Amino acid sequence: MTRLPVLPALFLVLSGCVTTPENAEPVSDESHELWYQRQQQLSTVQNWEIRGRVALFVDDKVYNLGLDWRLDKDLSSLKLEAPLGQGLIQLEKKDSQVTLLTSEGKTYNGQNAEQVLYQSTGWSIPVEGLRSWIKGINHNQSDYLPDIDSTGKAVSMHQDDWRISFLQYKKSQLANNYTSVLPRKIYMKRDNLALKIVIDQWQAQQKTPSSELFPTFED
Repeated sequence: MTRLPVLPALFLVLSGCVTTPENAEPVSDESHELWYQRQQQLSTVQNWEIRGRVALFVDDKVYNLGLDWRLDKDLSSLKLEAPLGQGLIQLEKKDSQVTLLTSEGKTYNGQNAEQVLYQSTGWSIPVEGLRSWIKGINHNQSDYLPDIDSTGKAVSMHQDDWRISFLQYKKSQLANNYTSVLPRKIYMKRDNLALKIVIDQWQAQQKTPSSELFPTFED
């Protein structure tokens, strides 16, 4: 099983909830229509390059990882890298085949990304669900319960026993010059596992130096 370094919990400033301002506009029928439109538009977005950072909390342990996720119609490639070259996981899915490679030279194969990742690391990260949640919408494979704001964006969501909180949004440009307001900070938790994701770049065109991948999480 692949082991990446554990870093002190005090390395991060973590906010696990979203505070609604007192003067927030009320949610209306128009808000629900805007939410529906976001779901329809963003569900068609299946091509991106994301660079960012992940804080993974497992019981009392914290793992700080760089995130590089490239997705197109033929291939999904997800890299999680510990700082200073202390470990690397590359999870690739092509058609129905999933392959995980580690910096130790180990290879794991299967047809379910979450199961393959769990087999190699012991982390039950919902990779398939993240393909939708990272865009701020639900997936269509199970029931969900959203909490939206007046502009039709999800503030939080319950799905697959995960509570996903969208802490911050940012206008981002995707493929074909498509621009949308997408999550920049996400916090999600289920049982003893939690993740905080900070997305630095959507559809990145230049590689970020590895020394810039692991700053502290600042608001």
